[in-house]
Amino acid sequence: MSVAPVIGDPGWEDHFADATFEALTETEYAARLALHRILLRDRAAPTANHALDGSETPKRNPEAEAIELEVAADLPAPEPLGSIKEPQTEEEAVKGALAGVRIVPLDVFVDTEEQGSEAVLGDADNAVIPEGGDVMVYGDGGAGKTTLCVDAACHFAAGDPWLGIRVPRPLRVLIIENEGPRPRFRQKLKRKRDAWAGSPIGDRISVLEAPWGAFTFADERWRELLVDRVLEHEVDVVICGPVTCAGMNAAGTLQEVRDFLVLVGDVRRRSGRRLVVILVHHENKGGKVSGAWEGAGDTLLHVSAQGHGRLRLHFQKARWASDYHATTLQLLWAAGDSFEVEEKDELDDETIGELIVARIDEHPGTTWGAVEKATPGMSRDRRNGVRDGLFAAGRIVNVARDEGGVDVALAYCPERRTAQLHLADDPLISHLLPASGADGEQIAPPGGERGEKHLLRAPRPLKGSTEEQMQAIPPAPDLLTEAAAEEAAS
Repeated sequence: MSVAPVIGDPGWEDHFADATFEALTETEYAARLALHRILLRDRAAPTANHALDGSETPKRNPEAEAIELEVAADLPAPEPLGSIKEPQTEEEAVKGALAGVRIVPLDVFVDTEEQGSEAVLGDADNAVIPEGGDVMVYGDGGAGKTTLCVDAACHFAAGDPWLGIRVPRPLRVLIIENEGPRPRFRQKLKRKRDAWAGSPIGDRISVLEAPWGAFTFADERWRELLVDRVLEHEVDVVICGPVTCAGMNAAGTLQEVRDFLVLVGDVRRRSGRRLVVILVHHENKGGKVSGAWEGAGDTLLHVSAQGHGRLRLHFQKARWASDYHATTLQLLWAAGDSFEVEEKDELDDETIGELIVARIDEHPGTTWGAVEKATPGMSRDRRNGVRDGLFAAGRIVNVARDEGGVDVALAYCPERRTAQLHLADDPLISHLLPASGADGEQIAPPGGERGEKHLLRAPRPLKGSTEEQMQAIPPAPDLLTEAAAEEAAS
């Protein structure tokens, strides 16, 4: 059970500053937001902002612009702060924030009906995108992120299922494209509109046309304008990208990501709508999302190209949809910049095991990461479970080096260490394998007990749950016992 820190304890500022601003009274919000601003004054590095006319203003701190918005002579105070006197010191802000703390019994909490629990994509049990949710779509350049998001926008606006996932009702969508020439994007949307064959879209999709490529959440004036347009068009979903051109100028630590989402949440709060914000982002050189976005937001989607005409959509995080979390869809490009889910027969454990074995047989010494890429269409946990079963059955071996730099055979893949996988009957590693006694138990490998203690298990299945798990995968015959014994004797 987590306990809120006492004021003055390490980390107490971040605890209160990072608290969500939704479902608060005006007074509570004013106090909480003031504290957040006070604590963020020196965090961000200076950066260039864009004015509404497209020009670049002098470099300054984006958080400072939010902090000072009430005192700027040419900017109105944001609603609903209005005439509320905002606290000016940490002590005043903390007192105001604590004044709104409410603790209720479990039955009262769960029996209270509260709006905002509906799904925008999915259903009540599996809200892939919930109302008021923050979504990140990321991938390499040219992977198809923008095309996929435009396709999603059309399905949202039509109220048609997207990639086989239910869209409960037609939605109003605002697209903010912050990258590339406007004429090209205009043509892209025209092709999509002209080829659309779903339910009518009507006027439920709008686009920020001018100034082009200048929007930023970091500028209070832009947030105010966005709130006005959201209210004017009754927008349900905003799709904005890339995020690096929309105010996320820092490297992307978890705190910086949370600070940016505070600005996004400010638009949602001031609009008074359960606004979904879908942000488009790039991946880093390691193929992961650039920045600490795994720890923030509700849904994290990874888009990767799989060759000509194919796309992979991985639900890396679906906080409110356990049926979709950590699952993957293989997509095929279809006419009209649309996508179809590739239907594949469900793979059983035996088939997965044979795919893993075949990959290792073709590429002796391959890494586990390479095996993962060569065997798509299944969850990571399931693939890892089958791999561990192959280790237990003695069909595959991992060759690693111990602390003395000596190669040893392992029946597992150590975390954060590169694996070199071989089939158990690979002659290249026969000298590393322990011989088996008459009852199938291991005997010492050549050279005594040096190196790691986790030696290859006997090639026949172990008893108990491991054997039950591996019934579908027959063990390999013990082809190396004789060779290993002769090696040891020599």
